[in-house]
Amino acid sequence: MSQAVSAHNSHPHDGSNQTGQAGVDDQASRLRELVSSLGQPSAEEFAKDQSKLTPPVRRIPVVAIASGKGGVGKTTTSVNLSIALAKHNRRAVLLDADLGLANADVLCGLMPKARLESAVGDEAAFSLEDLAIDAPGGFRLIPGSVGIGRVGELDESERAILLDRLNDLQACNDVVMIDTSAGLGPSVTAFIDAADACLMVVTPEPTSIADAYALIKVLVAQHADEPGRKLPTLALIVNQAVNEKEAIAVHTRISGVCDRFLGYQLPMIGYIRRDKKVIKAIKARTPYMIDSPKCSASRDMGELAASLIDWLGIEGRASAAPRRRFFGR
Repeated sequence: MSQAVSAHNSHPHDGSNQTGQAGVDDQASRLRELVSSLGQPSAEEFAKDQSKLTPPVRRIPVVAIASGKGGVGKTTTSVNLSIALAKHNRRAVLLDADLGLANADVLCGLMPKARLESAVGDEAAFSLEDLAIDAPGGFRLIPGSVGIGRVGELDESERAILLDRLNDLQACNDVVMIDTSAGLGPSVTAFIDAADACLMVVTPEPTSIADAYALIKVLVAQHADEPGRKLPTLALIVNQAVNEKEAIAVHTRISGVCDRFLGYQLPMIGYIRRDKKVIKAIKARTPYMIDSPKCSASRDMGELAASLIDWLGIEGRASAAPRRRFFGR
């Protein structure tokens, strides 16, 4: 049986009036009914099952964002989710680990002077914390490498050094986000292994679903083949969904295959609706959470951030917003 946790319970604090809140409640009720009709377990069952996949203890959580294939909005999701976390008063730092093809800085309209290659190797000139720059929306970005094949082909020892340097980021942040490369390569799986949880971004397109499943299969197989290797803690984000029903249908399809063939129960942590404002923001080199903060995609992203905070227990500064509740709680 698959699991579903939705980010559509309450909108982030944006000055909504009582009428707006009533609309949110109606939306939550509709999704609860839809989840129930599909035989999805309750939030209590979700929490119980997730306790079996407890991430390793760290001072702050590390979250990888992956996709299986390119072109599904993984980097756009990473950037805007980091902004949404900042709006919830969590100090988020985003590591652009799309090695050799990084573009998170482009989406933010930034022109960094130093990039990730400066922290790679035994004689690295900078720590990851040194490379972090202020990005629009209140988060910080560690720019990835661009057009440097050498960084895109790190050997195992170099990847280990880079992953070890994630510890540089613990003192000044509340959560570390990692935008991985697309595909199934060793750098992708290494960053996922190093993270406490991985958010798998998928669209309703059949190729996206197939490639996301392929990556999940690789991750689960590695756990089975290598004694002592931890089972990855994954959650699904359905991007570019027309509506709630389509998002749930995509989750049901991929989680059913994971359950049947891999014995892995895959929860859905949220979805982002298809929104023309997203394309507009990308063309303007501005995150849509800033360019159109009240559009449907921005509202969905705000709720996704709240779900992530609740799921991983991401603690923030004293002024942090109240924690959101899962469905049914």
